[in-house]
Amino acid sequence: MNNKEKARRRKIIDILRKIGVLRYGTKKGTYSSVREMPAELFMADVYDAKKDLVTKKDIENVLKKIKAKIKR
Repeated sequence: MNNKEKARRRKIIDILRKIGVLRYGTKKGTYSSVREMPAELFMADVYDAKKDLVTKKDIENVLKKIKAKIKR
């Protein structure tokens, strides 16, 4: 498997995680206050907030790609 194929597979996995099709992992810890707790402990089926949740940065990246395609 070459690097292009690996990168393509990673992108597909990232997309599946963002749209909620693929979920895996665990999060545990001891926290002294609610403010210290990560988002994963408040939401069902969220195991890694950075990878599972859609962020403002994700939306900005998609918009940039769409604008670049339109300019062509």
